[in-house]
Amino acid sequence: MAASDTDPDAAGALSIEREYGPDTTPTVAVLEAIAALEDTDATTLGDEFGLVLYDHLDPQALDALFASDTAAASVTVAFEADATYTATITPDRVTVARDS
Repeated sequence: MAASDTDPDAAGALSIEREYGPDTTPTVAVLEAIAALEDTDATTLGDEFGLVLYDHLDPQALDALFASDTAAASVTVAFEADATYTATITPDRVTVARDS
């Protein structure tokens, strides 16, 4: 992911915004942004924080929404996960906010 954090010291921040490129799916971008907020690896979110993205949305459906260049140009998706995180995804950017 081409990281472009709004807060370069993301650990402890309340929100993070990152750009992502064509080699990164929106699902991975969301997981990596949440992991950056929690100062952990994206692969440990389930074990450390009990966060399983699939419990909140269908990752394949999310990625499919952004797979087509024509469809993705006008798509914005927002969702809440575990009443702790709010994610907003556009075709090239993901923003994740953590409730304080």
